[in-house]
Amino acid sequence: MNPTPQELTQLSERLRTFLTESGWSAGRQTRGVTFFYPPADLGIEGKFSIALPDETSRTEMAGLLYGAATSLAEIYDYGSVGNFLSKAAAFSDLSQPSRIVTRFIDDTTRRGVVPLASIVSFTANMAQGLYRSAKFKLGVETKETMLIAQKFARDCVFLQTAQGSFVAKVEVPQSILKQGDLFGAEPLVSTEVCSSFFSAIHFLNERIVGDDGDFESPEVLSSAIALFDVELLESLTKVVVTPEMETMEFSLEVGNQVRKSSTGRLSDEKKDRLKEFVEFIRDQLRGENDLNVSGSIIELRSRDPEGNRNYIRVVSNFHGDRTFVSATLTNEQYQRAVDAHRNKRQVRLKGNGIRLKTQIRLLDVTEFTTN
Repeated sequence: MNPTPQELTQLSERLRTFLTESGWSAGRQTRGVTFFYPPADLGIEGKFSIALPDETSRTEMAGLLYGAATSLAEIYDYGSVGNFLSKAAAFSDLSQPSRIVTRFIDDTTRRGVVPLASIVSFTANMAQGLYRSAKFKLGVETKETMLIAQKFARDCVFLQTAQGSFVAKVEVPQSILKQGDLFGAEPLVSTEVCSSFFSAIHFLNERIVGDDGDFESPEVLSSAIALFDVELLESLTKVVVTPEMETMEFSLEVGNQVRKSSTGRLSDEKKDRLKEFVEFIRDQLRGENDLNVSGSIIELRSRDPEGNRNYIRVVSNFHGDRTFVSATLTNEQYQRAVDAHRNKRQVRLKGNGIRLKTQIRLLDVTEFTTN
């Protein structure tokens, strides 16, 4: 799927709007690129900026957009910028396959070898993780989506390693898992699955293994429901823990862009915290079909007026609990939501999604009405 200049421009404008609304200031312009500088409340030290292209004719435009989205993903929670990152990844260089590279660092890998049990465990769980990541991104589970996800995982190959520690490279060929349609559904390409898969691993490394914050914080829960279901989380946890390495370093290669993430030293305490998070999410996170919720709109956001991807957040009384419901609406649904919010009317959403105790994310809106 080669992006059109219009699609690249739309993504650039969405990123520009996000930066402006988040308090970033436009600074110097040079050679068709504008540099944006962070607000003081982010506490970013040194000379840091994010570059966005001003012209659709720039040959490196897709790479600049992916670089900008990657930088934002390092600063904001995935629930806020995940769509930018996935779409920018899909627009990157599609002439090459994506690669997920994992470096095992441990006393047992100093000579460029790895224990058989470790690599067997890693490859099995990596295959399951890629399969479940594709299935999660495809949305509602049907026989067709399961077959598509299985083919996606089967087409991935394991590349030769490199001596030093032990490096495992998984190559993911470029493919389209789901075509777009006339009703606003966007296509899904393999690069987006890889990007989402890597974002989930990075989230576990940064927010769970590398942090001791509360599992129930809004940012953690928002990212969790955007990144995985229980099956995918269990697979990713096994990818990190079951090889029993001292440190695991991951990178994602998309075209000439590279993202990196590391577990740091995997102490017993960090492994226990990761297992505790899995248990917490297993108790809380549930995939459900035929959800039916109604309530008042508390947030509306449309950063892509032409893209049929408009964000809505509703507060509802769901089974006696105050519950926040988020979903993505088409342009027509979004306009009705704006009118309902303006006239202080409630809305009703039906569909399939993921539910926590106090949050619901509808992945597939089958009906949207106003009261």
